[in-house]
Amino acid sequence: MKREPTLGDLLKDLWQAKLFLIFGGVLGLILAVGFLTTAIPHYRASMLIAPAERAAGPDIKALLPDNSSFAVQYLVNTMGSQDSNDFIRFEHMLRGISVATRLLGDKIIVEGIQSAGNFGFQKNEMKIDTPEKILAHLMQEVSIEPVGTTPLRRLVYKHPDKEFANYLLRRLQETADEIISAEIRNKTHSRTVYLEEALLTTDHPDHRRALTSLLMEQEHVRMILAMGEPFAAIIAEPPTAGIKPYWPRISIVLPIFILGGMFVFYVLYSLRRTEKS
Repeated sequence: MKREPTLGDLLKDLWQAKLFLIFGGVLGLILAVGFLTTAIPHYRASMLIAPAERAAGPDIKALLPDNSSFAVQYLVNTMGSQDSNDFIRFEHMLRGISVATRLLGDKIIVEGIQSAGNFGFQKNEMKIDTPEKILAHLMQEVSIEPVGTTPLRRLVYKHPDKEFANYLLRRLQETADEIISAEIRNKTHSRTVYLEEALLTTDHPDHRRALTSLLMEQEHVRMILAMGEPFAAIIAEPPTAGIKPYWPRISIVLPIFILGGMFVFYVLYSLRRTEKS
């Protein structure tokens, strides 16, 4: 019956394979140095975003009569949940085609994405000339992380140029918020026109009171948009990049290559010993 190998057997086996292990470790060290030499350091930039703060509007539901029409109730419920919906939409638009289309017109963004690469010998020959190419880069390189159980979100982006990484994160927030603000501005104008016309044709006092409150809320939204402040999301913490490169990390690369080389040559030693036996 063949006995199970013990720790002593393993140590003895490793000692017999010491030349293979040393050679594998040295080769792994050489490969690690080559990897670190050709790798382009990347910096990790991050930015915190939060839902935009808006002053509390009038409590429209309290002004409605018990028998108010379904149409008025539906309009009130839709407007009441708009704040959270805007931020949810903002979060999903950050890496969407609408934002990518606008970023295509930014020369700094286009040149920065084209210069991205992991190694010096790589030549990024892909010309950024369509929104889909920018979208592919954003989907691959930009990540959105939740911050605990809060509504805050952390945007993370890695790039060889930390100044460009900070610039891209800020442009993402500005562009997505501008798109939402423009759409809300158009909707607010249409709603204001409708409510003003409805007031002229409505005689019921309760309905007029509800329509007036709705009109006041639209004026409140128009005031926020006129001030030029972020509408859907604000920058809770500006984009910042670390002082030292995030990738590659010497403390991780060296042990992986050295241990990997030793493991490969120990396997070769074991195969060679098996063939002789």
